[in-house]
Amino acid sequence: MTSEDVLKYLEENRESYVSGSKLAQELGVSRSAVWKVVSALKAQGFPIDCVRNRGYRLTGDMLSEAGIRKYMFVGAYKFRIYDIVTSTNDVARELAALGEPEGTVVIARVQSAGRGRMGRSFYSPEGCGVYFSIIVRPKRMERLLTVMAAVAVADGIEDAGGLDTSIKWVNDVYVGEKKCCGILTEAITDMETGGIDYAVIGIGINVRTPEGGFGKLKNIAAAALDGVQDALNKTVAKVLDRFYELYTLSERDEIVSEYKARSFLIGREVNVVKGDYEAPATVVDIDDDCRLVVRYSETLETESLSAGEVKIKL
Repeated sequence: MTSEDVLKYLEENRESYVSGSKLAQELGVSRSAVWKVVSALKAQGFPIDCVRNRGYRLTGDMLSEAGIRKYMFVGAYKFRIYDIVTSTNDVARELAALGEPEGTVVIARVQSAGRGRMGRSFYSPEGCGVYFSIIVRPKRMERLLTVMAAVAVADGIEDAGGLDTSIKWVNDVYVGEKKCCGILTEAITDMETGGIDYAVIGIGINVRTPEGGFGKLKNIAAAALDGVQDALNKTVAKVLDRFYELYTLSERDEIVSEYKARSFLIGREVNVVKGDYEAPATVVDIDDDCRLVVRYSETLETESLSAGEVKIKL
């Protein structure tokens, strides 16, 4: 018997208390062994209610493999869950370099140095968000990995019972006018073939509002699933299920079409950021390669951006 065995059973019986004797019988161990495992789980922070003559019940929301798999249809993933890491991308890159297989998902309850694009930090408090990285070893559609992840997050949030979402090119998911998710994809090239040896797709989602709010980020950050029961586990599950569907598609048209449909930039005025210089422009379209097509206000010239950043004009 392992702690995951106990968690799995409690997850499957969340609606009622499970007696120590029943749990011991189902798992083939003694009541004392069950008590020791439950005590260890509580010490780790798992919200398990213990009531004399009634038994044990999982009452709160804390990430676990059993909790995630409860909501999943896809069984292809391998999980590595940590209490705290610098960033899940850091750990995933190390594991991938050592040969960790495609489909491994690194999850952290807290990141001490979460990272976003362009070296920005990503706020990663415990119990308020989900922070995970997926290891992939793609053989095709490598340039659409971030696009797939963005669509998966947007769809996954809504499927988990969250707010309506949209995508800001290229890798931010929004609820309303505020960001609820950032995505950072990092790839390592195979020097012999010139293709991608592996990539890690880091995803950070604001699930619920931290106690006291988002502080300095209050004007730009929002939570997507405030009030949704067991939202942490459910969100990871739904996003991973949807990502698997997109990653295994044989055609790219559906991915591009869904990405374009969720974009809220088309027709909006933005500033295109190029180093220290910002140029005003209007977003005209997103092309079939998911490049952002902009028309510059001053020159009226059109450009298709394959990378970079745009700032929305309010």
